[in-house]
Amino acid sequence: MSKNLQVSTTYILVHLAQIFFIYPIDIMESTDQVHWLPVLFGCLFNLIMIFIYLKGLSYFKDQNIIEILMKKSKFLAWFFLLHALIYMGSMIILTVRGFAEVISITVLSNTPIWVLMLLFLIIPGYITLQGMIGGILRLSVLISALFVVPVVFVILASFQNVDWHYLLPLWTGFSDFKFVTNPSFYMSLFACSGGFLMIGFLPSFTKFKPKAIYWGALALLPAYLISVYVPILTFGEQTARQLQFPYIFVVDTIEINWLMFERINVFLLLGLVAFCMFFISVSLWQILCIIQQGVRNINSNYLIPIILILLFISCLFIPDWDTSVQLLQWSMAFRLYVMVTTPVYLLIIGWLHAKKLKVELNNL
Repeated sequence: MSKNLQVSTTYILVHLAQIFFIYPIDIMESTDQVHWLPVLFGCLFNLIMIFIYLKGLSYFKDQNIIEILMKKSKFLAWFFLLHALIYMGSMIILTVRGFAEVISITVLSNTPIWVLMLLFLIIPGYITLQGMIGGILRLSVLISALFVVPVVFVILASFQNVDWHYLLPLWTGFSDFKFVTNPSFYMSLFACSGGFLMIGFLPSFTKFKPKAIYWGALALLPAYLISVYVPILTFGEQTARQLQFPYIFVVDTIEINWLMFERINVFLLLGLVAFCMFFISVSLWQILCIIQQGVRNINSNYLIPIILILLFISCLFIPDWDTSVQLLQWSMAFRLYVMVTTPVYLLIIGWLHAKKLKVELNNL
């Protein structure tokens, strides 16, 4: 049975969790005008990596990336899987710490950070333990049905105070490409490509067509543009880039008299918290797959609590938001390395595998 809807929805949700927080300020810091260009380049990079990844996977029918790597070379498999394990773990740690900080600042200022971090780990851990990937895929449809409409409502309402003159200029010349030399642009790629590796971990029963992923990636393009341009169109570029969370600040200024809620950002934050926990659930499941299939098959009832405890302790070592941002900057090169080398290596061994099979068929 095709899982196109569930897989594409899962892909969209794991990226929505990252778009509206750090991504806008990274794009604004990468260039002072023509912001659509780095957004478009980031999405193009994402599509290229997805194409390479899916092409490599297509050479191996009904096998996930762990099975493929382990059959080819255990040494190289452990090499790449170790990097993927560190990558997934660091994403969870920084996401949990970052979202806990945001929720503490915007809504629950009197709640200790460690309590919020614990909730951001326990709930996704329970989801992963009870549902595994089948339950996670089904949950993606439920979460989208519950939260996407309120989030879209907030997004539409965020255009309330825009000044379209701030949209210009749309092009000034080839100097607009200077963002490729700015580290902030490469920081922003985390929001574009932070979750596509999930595709390679899906088991054989989750059959889907590649176009489901491509459509999901294209569907996210408006969200990337809106998260960047709404703060710019509302406050101007110079003011917007001074804000810690530009889009959240815009939403906090919306006034709708007929709405029974005093602050409309509650809708956005509830949706993004749900997307964040879903993203953490997917990442936890990937860590579980790497350990159980690549290292040792430990019972999930014991392994998930151990992983959660280690992640929680790691989160406690991050004292404040500035440290989180600094860690994101330090890990930028490593994240790019994993995002690029994993699909490329998979494509190379896939091409060699297909070539070997062709030679063997010709010799028969």
